[in-house]
Amino acid sequence: MKKNDNPNSLRRFKLWRKLLIVKLLCVCLFLQNTALSASVYSQELKLTLKGNDISLTNIFSQIRESSDYTFVYNLDDIQNVRVKSLDVKDASIREVLDKCLKGTGFSYEIEDHVVIIRPDRPAKQEVKKVTLNGLVMDQDSVPIAGVTVLLKGTYVGVTTDITGKFQMAIPEQKEVFLLFSFVGMETQEVKVIDFKKQIRVVMKEKVGQLEEVVITGYGQTTTRSSTGSTASLGQEVFANKATPTVDMLLQGQVAGVSVMAISGRPGEAAKVRIRGTNTISGDAEPLWVVDGVPLQQNVPNISTGQIKSGNLNEIFVTGIAGINPNDIENVTILKDASAAAIYGSRAAGGVIVITTKKGKAGKMRVNYSTTLSIGLKPQRDPGLMNSSEKMAWEQELWDEFSSESFVYNQAQTDPRKKIHSPVVGIVGMLRSEKLGKDDKLWHEDDFVPMSKEEQDAYIANLAKHSTDWFDVLFRNSFSMNHHLSFSGGSNQYTYYVSLGVTDDRGLVKETDYQRYNLNAKVDLNPSDRLNLGFGIDLSKQKSDSYSMTVSPFEYAYFANPYETLYNPDGSYRSDRTYFNLAGINDGNLSDGVQPPSGFNIMREMKETSSSADNTSASVRMNLGYDIIEKLRISGLVSYTYLTSPK
Repeated sequence: MKKNDNPNSLRRFKLWRKLLIVKLLCVCLFLQNTALSASVYSQELKLTLKGNDISLTNIFSQIRESSDYTFVYNLDDIQNVRVKSLDVKDASIREVLDKCLKGTGFSYEIEDHVVIIRPDRPAKQEVKKVTLNGLVMDQDSVPIAGVTVLLKGTYVGVTTDITGKFQMAIPEQKEVFLLFSFVGMETQEVKVIDFKKQIRVVMKEKVGQLEEVVITGYGQTTTRSSTGSTASLGQEVFANKATPTVDMLLQGQVAGVSVMAISGRPGEAAKVRIRGTNTISGDAEPLWVVDGVPLQQNVPNISTGQIKSGNLNEIFVTGIAGINPNDIENVTILKDASAAAIYGSRAAGGVIVITTKKGKAGKMRVNYSTTLSIGLKPQRDPGLMNSSEKMAWEQELWDEFSSESFVYNQAQTDPRKKIHSPVVGIVGMLRSEKLGKDDKLWHEDDFVPMSKEEQDAYIANLAKHSTDWFDVLFRNSFSMNHHLSFSGGSNQYTYYVSLGVTDDRGLVKETDYQRYNLNAKVDLNPSDRLNLGFGIDLSKQKSDSYSMTVSPFEYAYFANPYETLYNPDGSYRSDRTYFNLAGINDGNLSDGVQPPSGFNIMREMKETSSSADNTSASVRMNLGYDIIEKLRISGLVSYTYLTSPK
């Protein structure tokens, strides 16, 4: 400050400076006291809690509300933990926690006002381990590499090295069990007591897998010795199944074998293709061999008329239609060209070898099985129109697309000037004067068209009823199979006799199938070297169906609901629209397309037939003789009689 400054100002400045210093000292003292108070409060936290059967979470909540402590825990662990009795006064938080957690299996840890609750950790006990040494060999004392060695009941395991040896560290026990497994070998279980001694294990071949028998019809071989592609199916695939034919039971069972149903006719042979359709003889059907006897004969010659009429009975009786699936022991499918080396060009489409059951030594066994199956008929599509809706739609189409052209054509005398007038349904036939009085068609004698009032009355009468063609043409199917067999014998002979009955009612009315089977076998062993076998198979099968080219399912879907099966007098009524509309719109008469009395699908189904009724008998005798060890001579003689279908 300069000398000439005012003395009063100088005094005021000094006073202001003193007051500022005093204020700063007061603030510092206040902050110091506050921190000290907080520290003292934290260190001197005293808790008073009292209660019975209190949950641990409730105690933690009370402590948290009265202090600045935070708790961390797993709610799933402690939510059911309760303190029977708690009575503390002015206790520290550690004293409270010690008393609450005593005997609960939980402990705590406090870090910066955070309390961590965790389960007690048991003290780790050191487990003493021992090392096992071993060697794995086959029956020829050759070491096996890659054998899995597993401690039973655990996932602890090792594999053998290239020398067949292994080392395994396991917990020391009085005894352990080791499992030795390898592909193609039987699993071995070894008990170990002496852990210091080297373990020696001999693996045995699993004969059932490595020597799986492949039956080619003329002989037997194994999967190892077989040079071609084969597939085998056991009796579990065929026994007690609702499907009565063997070919349909093969469907979806073997890769590369396609089985497709030709039709829904009961008992009809399926279309079987093995690895495509390439053949030598032009026939793609596989060769069926039953107990060494080829069943399938040359493919029959089928005329064009048979194909158009649907009369395929000759195809129906080929293959193995007469065999009861319950009599099958196994099926072997030879899928490639190697089968042609055995059976020649007939095997170009593959070979299906069937082996039927034989008797087994022991007391007589009686087995009876039956299967019953029911199939629901197709239901009418709910989206289809009823009679009134269909005719209303036909009237709309006539008014929009055909009415004007029809009036124009009536006024024209020159046929070349007439234009096409489309006709849809019964309404179109009436309006275009193609259907007249007495239900006569335009090309019939004494045809007289209806008046407009008569047409409307005719349409109104048809609208009163709707025919469900699915209900008319189809029914719930029912299939029944019965099988009774007797088997037994001794070391010198065995026998097997079976009876089978199959009755199958198809979904389509007028389709039925029946089959009766008798199978008998006797195998004799007069000596250790000689084996004789005799067998007879009898079967009778009959299939009844209609003979027409119209598909019932297609007709049921597309036929008009206002059409009926019968006239008021009970006679068959011809369908006025199903075939006639095409002739009307094409300009061709329809009398050459359908019978003179018109087409009625129920009359066609009932009064036409395509029946197959045949009987087959097969007698077999086989002989086997062991000349010396590993040299055997065998022979097979068979005679088959098959009647032609009637």
